[in-house]
Amino acid sequence: MSQFTIEMLSDQCGVSMQNLRTWQRHGLLRPSRDGAGRRFFNYSHLMRTQMIVKWLERGIPLSEIAKLLKGEHATLNSQWMLYQENMLAALEKPTADKLRTLLRRFGREMPAGLMIDNIIAPLRLWLQEGQTAAQNVRRVRFDTLVLEYIVFVLQAARKRQTHSLLVVPLNMQDPLAVWLEALRCSSEGFRIDVLGEAVTHPDLKMFTAEHYMLYSDVPLTPLQEVQLQQWETEGFPLFFAGNGFRHKATFPTTIFSALDEAVG
Repeated sequence: MSQFTIEMLSDQCGVSMQNLRTWQRHGLLRPSRDGAGRRFFNYSHLMRTQMIVKWLERGIPLSEIAKLLKGEHATLNSQWMLYQENMLAALEKPTADKLRTLLRRFGREMPAGLMIDNIIAPLRLWLQEGQTAAQNVRRVRFDTLVLEYIVFVLQAARKRQTHSLLVVPLNMQDPLAVWLEALRCSSEGFRIDVLGEAVTHPDLKMFTAEHYMLYSDVPLTPLQEVQLQQWETEGFPLFFAGNGFRHKATFPTTIFSALDEAVG
């Protein structure tokens, strides 16, 4: 049976090593040991990880997942609304410490994509409603703390000796959106750098990244389409994100997608 280190399991599953270590502390994943006492993971851990992610997608917290795995009675109600309410309550505090703590806690417990789609994105939509001074302050404060958290995650990821990814926004109406896409990619194990402003006609040869993610939240201009075709012809390793690239494959599939196709 194939054996994996935690780094290999993280890469195979598209789940951060921080997520895996948190799940170990909660008793959800228990690595095996070889004759020398070294810890390793195998195919059964891949399947277990897939199961945990599917439960997290339903909004079931780690405490309840632990009960399920032990065969105990567990509450299977989605907790996404509760997560959002906790965030909003923390946003009302005079200091930002509570919200910082929640962002880091949720980031440890669940893959970045789940936190973005089910907590951060819905809250940002709600905070964009209304134009009162208080609501504007909440919105700006929330986006600022989310950006601070993303930078913290990306800096930590740079310590790994792995492939580099440069995120390049070609068109960008929402400045935080490109950083959220970078956070989403962080679960894939890349060392990520981000251009913080849109560059409509970048020269990718100026950079030495091993992979490039192009972001656009609006359709590309005809000149950008020509430039994209040239990059593809020249063999640049490109990924895509944003509504402007809906016709493009957005990111490499994890082992979960391969497993689902095999089962299907």
